[in-house]
Amino acid sequence: MIQKYFGAIKTIQIIGLIMATSVLALGQNLGCNFKPGTITLNLTGQSQGANIVTYVVLVDGGNVIRYKSGMNAATIDNVTVGSYKAVAVTWDNTQTNVPTLEVGVNLNSVDHCWKSTSVDLSICDCNTTTNSITVPVSLGINPQYVLTNGRGVIQSIQTSTTFSGLANEVYNVYVACGMGTKPNLLVGSNIKLVSTSDLCESIPLPYVVCVPECAPVICLPMTVVRLVK
Repeated sequence: MIQKYFGAIKTIQIIGLIMATSVLALGQNLGCNFKPGTITLNLTGQSQGANIVTYVVLVDGGNVIRYKSGMNAATIDNVTVGSYKAVAVTWDNTQTNVPTLEVGVNLNSVDHCWKSTSVDLSICDCNTTTNSITVPVSLGINPQYVLTNGRGVIQSIQTSTTFSGLANEVYNVYVACGMGTKPNLLVGSNIKLVSTSDLCESIPLPYVVCVPECAPVICLPMTVVRLVK
């Protein structure tokens, strides 16, 4: 029964394909992707239908499920610091053999379903409490310091080693070196599209900016008045 079912939906080409907002299936290492807490991924390409369900799970190095999204959702809460692989799992809820997909179960033992290609994710804790970072000087030729967000989108390209005015966010810094034009090395492009040959530092330095934020009710000027009875 299960073989017949999957034979029928195989023509859809991609079942349960997951692409994290931080990742494209191309070149560079993306360093840190998210802060601890709630993370949201892009779930695309999965089968659609009243009885088709998809979950996203995060597994550890032993392929054990550590986190599981809600049904047909791509948001996972309370994720702690660590390295994981994200996998989308899809099946027909009316089929005879419904998979057991629970935290603590080894994903290898989950069958009667389609599993997407895994995507590496890195959850990193705060490592700076200021909105300015200074990276080490590169010894490469004509170095350009490239700042991306946790999804790999280039935010800034500069010859200075200091980036200022940063928001509470996850950042990664690469260094591009050499002479001539570097295709796709543009603000708004993804670092995954930049050739490794154009980078003298392709393993990024991660920075997780956590500037203290003050609630307006607390930060407003206060006046203390002595009450007279």
